Amino acid sequence: MTFRRSPRLPQARLRRGLAAAALAGALVCSMAAPATAATPEKINACGWNEGAGGEHAFYEHCATDTNVWIQVTRWARGKYHRCVGPGRTVLDYDATGAWYDSNYRGGLCSHPGDTGP
Repeated sequence: MTFRRSPRLPQARLRRGLAAAALAGALVCSMAAPATAATPEKINACGWNEGAGGEHAFYEHCATDTNVWIQVTRWARGKYHRCVGPGRTVLDYDATGAWYDSNYRGGLCSHPGDTGP
């Protein structure tokens, strides 16, 4: 008795092989490091940033070539203006807000750290 091979047999093996490869690939991908393993550091926003974890509030000036006047509000002590340069400027312990003030002396200043009314 002679048996003939079905012409579909190679296709079935190919399908099973592809399915096995896809399953193996899915398993490998699912074993990758969890997302919490390499969380990027939080990037601070430009402008006012409220302090967290005992840190003072700060103003992040994102431009790289200018110094600007910001208006700072403080709890129970009122507002004042401060000249800030590029990067982070730590504010008073009781600061409740800060923003760029283009109306104060034209908005630009020369010496970071200067203050005004």
